[in-house]
Amino acid sequence: MSLDSSTRENDVRIVSLDVMRTIALFGIIVLNYHGYLNFSGALSTTEPSIYERWWHPFNGVLANPFPVGFVMVAGMGVSLMTSTTNTEQAITETRWRLARRGFFLFTLGYCINWVWPGTILPYYGAFFLTASVIAYWSKQKLILLGIFSIMIAAAVESWRFAQTFNGNFTTWLSPVEADSPRNLLIRIFIDYTHPLFPWLAFFITGILLGRNYATFKIIRRRLLIGSVCAVGFSYLANAVMRSIADSSSQSDQSWRKLASTRPFDRGILYVSSAIGVVIAVFVVLHFLCERYENSQVIETARITGQMTLTIYLAHIFIYNTVVNKLKLVTPTGLDTAMIMSITVYVLAIIWANWWHNRFGQGPAERVYRRFGG
Repeated sequence: MSLDSSTRENDVRIVSLDVMRTIALFGIIVLNYHGYLNFSGALSTTEPSIYERWWHPFNGVLANPFPVGFVMVAGMGVSLMTSTTNTEQAITETRWRLARRGFFLFTLGYCINWVWPGTILPYYGAFFLTASVIAYWSKQKLILLGIFSIMIAAAVESWRFAQTFNGNFTTWLSPVEADSPRNLLIRIFIDYTHPLFPWLAFFITGILLGRNYATFKIIRRRLLIGSVCAVGFSYLANAVMRSIADSSSQSDQSWRKLASTRPFDRGILYVSSAIGVVIAVFVVLHFLCERYENSQVIETARITGQMTLTIYLAHIFIYNTVVNKLKLVTPTGLDTAMIMSITVYVLAIIWANWWHNRFGQGPAERVYRRFGG
């Protein structure tokens, strides 16, 4: 028996955003399963294939776009949420709505982190909490905040790298656990998997794109050209710097670090290349969703994208059950991780579409909306 429409999603849904979430979800599942299954192997493979290099969970080319895409789409969602509020009371209510959603995700993520270290959920919550403050800021203020987050991240990593030459490894800035207020703040802002500095820049990019979504069809060609140029410049500058600074001196190594495009180096070129890749993908996806809006593939992906929170949580418990409890899967490399990821992903798509047709909102989304509005 189906639930009535009052229990279904009340917010206006944007097809391209839901489809983008579905695509990003696949990458996140693969990266998580590969990282957890083959952690030591992923780090120590001496002659990895091109696919192993691409899917390296920490430094691979594909380690970056999927979670960045999730964060950017979150920013777009925030912008679309705030676009219809034009009175002081409505703005206040929206700010509290964002704050409640952020608090829910942050608390949920903090708990999940004990069984799934590195989860993006507490950072996702931090983004929404931040959005409750900045969502109505001007374009200029948002751009300045994004630049500030990039510069702080690059400066901190550069300073930490320079300190290693003096024997100071600044381990206090990489706490093993978020077991104190100080360590929690360090993790949220500057360390671990998705810190606000510089990931806030990805979130702000989404907010700015969301504000222009009504004219996106008009500007998407310029966005595609600009994003491709940003990616090309970033990797070209990285290659040039690596060729120039090719010694083992502190100065050369520092420049190579600063010009890095690897996620955990948190450099300026890393941010620009990540933003460029994700915007380019979204522009292409927006075009495809517009052209094939009524196709079954787009419809299936759209529905799946509305249940990413439930599926994300489920993929954690599936892994812990199948791998840690039942020992049904053992690490053999990227092949095992990919097979398990595809299996879980396909089953998740089938389940999501069945559940949506029968009950509407996903179970985790229902709780999330009940608490956050």
